[in-house]
Amino acid sequence: MEKKKKLTAPKAIVPKTNKSAIVPKPNPSPKEQFDQLHDKMKNAGENPKFADLTAMRQLLLASPELLPFGWTIHDSLRMQMIESTSCTGASKALMMAEVDLWLRELGYESAPPLERIHMDTIATSRLRLLYAEFRLNAAIKDGRISVMEHYDQMLTFAQTRLNKAVESLSRIRLLATRAPVFQVNLATQGGQQINVAGDITN
Repeated sequence: MEKKKKLTAPKAIVPKTNKSAIVPKPNPSPKEQFDQLHDKMKNAGENPKFADLTAMRQLLLASPELLPFGWTIHDSLRMQMIESTSCTGASKALMMAEVDLWLRELGYESAPPLERIHMDTIATSRLRLLYAEFRLNAAIKDGRISVMEHYDQMLTFAQTRLNKAVESLSRIRLLATRAPVFQVNLATQGGQQINVAGDITN
């Protein structure tokens, strides 16, 4: 008797891959682009390339959510005051956290852009007020009359600016709570005009 041959499944044909083929790199995310440009300009110091400045500006306009990863103008101003006031890294971190709490208490994250302008001014003015207090105390301790007068005047200006910023924010919030009003002129049978005003939200 003849032996039956075992049937074997045909081997799968695996296509050969070209190992030398270049796989295109995925486009960097906006955050990666920001990090690359930020590092380039940081290494360039005071003379960054104009092309890098333009690219960073366009990137931030297209992706404004990237700003918290860097600095806003108000953040930079506040950081300068903190740097000149505090001596240790711990005190700097505490002061930065306190400023963040001020903004959170004002409702910065959920506020409309117009209110954020005044919130930033409030936080910066409040920090400048404390900065002036700090410098005035140092001048009083040293007994330098002319320096004391300088920082006392600076303290008065800072307090005035803070008060105006608080008043402006309060005024804007008050206006936002007022519903718009419409007015309709109705003519009676006798031809007399009657003005009727009402709340547009009702």
